Amino acid sequence: MNPCNRIILLISAITLIPASLFAGPLSIGNFTQVKLEYQYTDYLKYSYPNPILFEYPNQQYTQPLPYIVDFPENRSLARVTQGIGFNDEIQLKYQYSDLSENNFQDLFNLKYQRNVSASADVHISGQFTRGTGNFLGKMVQLGGRYDWAGFVLASASYAYYTNEIDSVGLEKSDAHSFQLKLRQTLSRSTAFQVRHDWFFASGEKADFVSNTLTFWLSQWLPTQTAVHLEWREHWDTAGLTSHSPSLEIAQYLSWATIFKTRARYYYGKPTDEAALETIKGDHFTSFSISGILSHHLFAETIVSVKYRYYWSDQDVEMNTYLLALEHIL
Repeated sequence: MNPCNRIILLISAITLIPASLFAGPLSIGNFTQVKLEYQYTDYLKYSYPNPILFEYPNQQYTQPLPYIVDFPENRSLARVTQGIGFNDEIQLKYQYSDLSENNFQDLFNLKYQRNVSASADVHISGQFTRGTGNFLGKMVQLGGRYDWAGFVLASASYAYYTNEIDSVGLEKSDAHSFQLKLRQTLSRSTAFQVRHDWFFASGEKADFVSNTLTFWLSQWLPTQTAVHLEWREHWDTAGLTSHSPSLEIAQYLSWATIFKTRARYYYGKPTDEAALETIKGDHFTSFSISGILSHHLFAETIVSVKYRYYWSDQDVEMNTYLLALEHIL
């Protein structure tokens, strides 16, 4: 079944469920929000190399793949959020990614959120991922947030993952992640935010731990403009360190239209010998710039279009296009 048919089937199944099943004590608080999204990436300067096989006396050599992230050439997403009364939400999300000719991924996510007070909420979610090579991944996440009148915001979450690849006979692996985010308003127009992401995975040969620390400084200008400065630091036990500054500008063109532009620079330096074999030189850099235009067709309907250009010194260059629709039923 192709990605479009999968999304149509999912939306149809959800919208055919009787509203009474979701109704709370006060049905006036109920709402249904649907989001559809499609993304396409065309590679201007990159393709996976054909494997180079050499037979040695005791082992076979295969050319390693380049040290870059897999960008899906086609990605489709459908998300339905159902409000139940005033304090509860259920969200169902499905995403299909076509990474290459023989590399795909299905993702299903179900999330429940509860507003415990006017300033705090908690959530729990479960996720199932299926991919190439009989890959199976499962995740459970717990989290909460506290927002004191917009002046102080704190959120924290914990996630547990299990993964297995049946086709190669690997045993199931476990991983854990923690995220803590704090935001402080410095003035009526300025805010500072810091977030720490910690990830731990247990492997057959060694454990893996990574840390990512991200800082934001946000400024609101009288020209109906929001400016966000970001700096991200990453380090892990595999010997990779990276630095990534970025700048985002959001401009209100009218009450119904917002234009955002974002530029990001990335510098990564691995020290692991296996990782160094997959790149040119002893480090790699990339640059991306994107723009997204969001417009309210109606009070309950938003249409968004996005373009991103990506370039890397590892002979990677690509354009990404995205179209999204959000509608409240």
